[in-house]
Amino acid sequence: MSETKGYLLVATLSYAYYEALRACVESLKDELPHAQVAVFAHEEWITDADRELFDHVFAPVPVHNRTKLWALDKTPFDITAYLDADSMVISEELDEVFDHMEAAGPDVDLMMTENRPYNSKVVYFQDADQNNGEPRELEHYNEEHIQLFRDGKAHKFRWHCGMLVYRKNDKTDKLWSEWIRYYRLHNESENFDGIHPYPRSLAYWDTFAFWRVIHEQNDSLGVNIKRLPNDAKYNFVTGYKETEIKSGHSKAVLHYTIPPAYVRETTIHEASLNATYGNFETFK
Repeated sequence: MSETKGYLLVATLSYAYYEALRACVESLKDELPHAQVAVFAHEEWITDADRELFDHVFAPVPVHNRTKLWALDKTPFDITAYLDADSMVISEELDEVFDHMEAAGPDVDLMMTENRPYNSKVVYFQDADQNNGEPRELEHYNEEHIQLFRDGKAHKFRWHCGMLVYRKNDKTDKLWSEWIRYYRLHNESENFDGIHPYPRSLAYWDTFAFWRVIHEQNDSLGVNIKRLPNDAKYNFVTGYKETEIKSGHSKAVLHYTIPPAYVRETTIHEASLNATYGNFETFK
């Protein structure tokens, strides 16, 4: 039996993300009409017309800004391409990611794109042991800071977590489980105890929780991660240089940023919800 393949998108907590998700799926279906798409979103947002657009709908879901961490292991597909909701598909060549996974072979569990330090808020940092008990973020434009990384005295977020392609298996299921566990440890423990010995300022970022799982546990998890060939083509983030795309290719996905003020304006406001993060225990 051939492996099932499809796309997975998540939008919760703020309706701005759902509007972006719907536009993303419409753009995906324009380019790839037969693509299978699984959507995780709040029931009250999903219209009858949307249900005609989506192939698989999962609701209710947690009212949280990181619901994707909860959703990844619930994919209905054998091989899944996850896209952040704030993306637009602009070429049918996005489907090449499944060819790349097939070419990589069955031993590869996950393919990702890499962060571009010049376009990222946080990439390099030191833990307490690396900086005399004072963990800190580093600056990608500071040559002395980058030299610390080269000398093995700092860490780097290599992987961009806004687009990824993965096989559903025991290893990736465990990875997603640990990813959400670490994220909650960083953000729900008192006084940020769960983030020691790393900078408290990293707690909000799911990229940090992912890095920590790989850094601390992948020897036992054994997840085989590879970089997508020509990776910027499939996750071209606003601010990237056009030279990131190899000659003869054009971008397949544009990954943009929704205005933060609009995200806040359309966020679900209830007494039970943290205004910044939401709540993994509240489902809608």
